[in-house]
Amino acid sequence: MKLSTKLLTIASITGMAGAMALSMPTASTTVGAAKKTTKKVVKKAKPATKTTTIYLTRHGETTGNVMGRVQGWSDFPLTANGIKVANQLGYGLKGIKFASAYAGNLTRQEVTAKQALKYSGNSKVKVNISKFLREGGYGSFEGDSIATDNNEIAGVYGYKDGTEFQQATGKNYWNLLQDAYYRLDQKNAHNTKLANTDRAESSAMVQQRMTNELKSIAKNTQKRGGGNVLVVSSGMSINEYLSTMASNYTGAAIPNAAVTKLTYKNGKLAVNGPIASLSYVDKGAKLMK
Repeated sequence: MKLSTKLLTIASITGMAGAMALSMPTASTTVGAAKKTTKKVVKKAKPATKTTTIYLTRHGETTGNVMGRVQGWSDFPLTANGIKVANQLGYGLKGIKFASAYAGNLTRQEVTAKQALKYSGNSKVKVNISKFLREGGYGSFEGDSIATDNNEIAGVYGYKDGTEFQQATGKNYWNLLQDAYYRLDQKNAHNTKLANTDRAESSAMVQQRMTNELKSIAKNTQKRGGGNVLVVSSGMSINEYLSTMASNYTGAAIPNAAVTKLTYKNGKLAVNGPIASLSYVDKGAKLMK
């Protein structure tokens, strides 16, 4: 009886130990479970940022261009030839993908941008409109004959006529021309009832709004990953802007639909290549034949 009691006691103890052994996880089991539940975190690489390049472009030919009129903020439309040139520009830009597009708030600028996008294969790109990209304002002189105003403008600086004025002032001509309109309009030389906000701008005003807007466009494009941007403005405003930042600026007149490429790097825009190139228009004209 004593032997049996001892055997039962030992069996009872052994059984409990066995049960404990079954219920307690081994070290290898714990490590294995940890390996299964621990997920490896893989950081996704950020997509490479593309270079931001602005294709700064003058609008196509307008009725005002053909008639020799002072245009400024006045809304002269493109001629049939102006639309054709805008289409040629588009064909010449084929193969270039635009991330976005901008134009001044004048019909000639917006239509040029839309035609260029359509024929370059970028028809789905929206044209953003900005008044800061429009032509320099000439206030009371808008709609005048350029030839008629030339002598009055030249006289502000003591020159006998517009030809002498332009030859003598070289690459400063466009800024001085803008400032002459400003000075005359501030004196109300044409005796109009225009409000001050509608009168001619100075070159400093044009330069500041163009600089701020182009830099803002470049900065925002870079934040979105970079890429190409089509920007359509006007001849005087483009010339006045370029005079402040381009080492290769000469003051030459900018032809309709001519392109100047700007690249954005380290918070600054710089001209990349020739100023006012017609290479895209010429290329497009050949492709359209």
